[in-house]
Amino acid sequence: MRFVVVWFVALALLLAGCPDDDGTFPPGDDDDSSSDDDDSSGDDDDATDDDDATDDDDATDDDDATDDDDATDDDDATDDDDATDDDDSAPIECDPAEQTAGTDIQLELVTANVSAPVFVGHAGDGSDRLFIVEQEGIIQTWSEADGLNEWMDLESSVFCCGELGMLSVAFHPDFASNGRFFVYYTANSGGTTSYVSEFSVSDPLTGLPDVGSEIELLSLSQPAGNHNGGQIAFGADGYLYIGFGDGGGAGDTYDNGQEPQTFHAKILRIDVDGAGAGEFGTYGVPVDNPFVNDITHLPETWAWGLRNPWRFSFDRETDELWIADVGQGNWEEVDIGVAGANYGWPETEGDHCYTGGCDLAAFEGPVFEYSHSAGISITGGYVYRGCALPDLQGVYFFSDYNYFNSPLRSLTWDGLAASVGPVDINFTGALISSFGEDEAGELYVADHSGGRIYQVVPD
Repeated sequence: MRFVVVWFVALALLLAGCPDDDGTFPPGDDDDSSSDDDDSSGDDDDATDDDDATDDDDATDDDDATDDDDATDDDDATDDDDATDDDDSAPIECDPAEQTAGTDIQLELVTANVSAPVFVGHAGDGSDRLFIVEQEGIIQTWSEADGLNEWMDLESSVFCCGELGMLSVAFHPDFASNGRFFVYYTANSGGTTSYVSEFSVSDPLTGLPDVGSEIELLSLSQPAGNHNGGQIAFGADGYLYIGFGDGGGAGDTYDNGQEPQTFHAKILRIDVDGAGAGEFGTYGVPVDNPFVNDITHLPETWAWGLRNPWRFSFDRETDELWIADVGQGNWEEVDIGVAGANYGWPETEGDHCYTGGCDLAAFEGPVFEYSHSAGISITGGYVYRGCALPDLQGVYFFSDYNYFNSPLRSLTWDGLAASVGPVDINFTGALISSFGEDEAGELYVADHSGGRIYQVVPD
């Protein structure tokens, strides 16, 4: 059954200033791009000017955080007194003294001087470090105790930028003891090829990774420089999930959306503790993958028919997979992950036929969509499971990479239908490329053009 909330907010300002697509970073919002653009998105002159924005701890109230005169804090955007916490998702072992009632939030500066951040996460190792992926190939760590420090330099192996580069990192569930972690990056070895590789660090808590420890798990030749996906994440099942887009161009130029014999336009699921599968024989295929016994599909496939699942995440309480799939020219969508599901691209875009005469009932539909009058390139986030904001327990956060000043949006979910949530900020003063979680479940956003990391905190 298809449950869709259609968001028709008329925000013409979001589109008025958008340049013609030239293959730059916004992950797949193009109508006609198949460019291998060499311009570094971290140095985009059209992005938000951040010369003085890093002096302010509050991105949502910072008049200097953006060059857009209209990009001021919307005081009414978060003044929603309706609590949306789900009875089944109350905070666990939270100190009441550290909690703030209500749903009003702001973005508080954590660290600046980061170059084109595209991912924020944690290693689950008890160190309270944030790991920040810079698109050009650097991973930084940040902690309150030690500040910002370079942790890994893979820049010499990474081809950047536009929608290419080092795009995410995922840590083995036993990282604290085995030091294994995984990186998605575009290689500079000729052509445009995406790699998912394993690396290791001998002392996970205090050491630095050995770049020479790389073990290639899989690679995918990209026919164009956009729609590469880029998210990798471990599920509660211990398997690694990998997102790839349709390979670029516009309108599924390379006919990958409904092609079962390719990694393109898919979310894959592999066993990094297994072996024998793939071109390098360095991973296994879970025996319960939905197509493992179907020769018409690749056995690694977990879901397909996706245009560009730039960011997806697992709800740490329910294990549900939330997928934000970047649309073509009309609709952005949020999907709930279903094993074996076909999400329809390019037959469908959102809950609409992209090609004439499609059968919507044949595909897994989105739980939420919004039109391009309200945004142009969805940035998926996380379901909030932290302690600081108990009334936002179970609320899904997302944004839109709109070239100049991203919003902060939210959804509630009852297991059947999504509804517009209590957090709705039109302008944050940041160009949000990604969200992140820390070990306690608190949320962060990456300001791509400003080179800053912010935490979502009570207002």
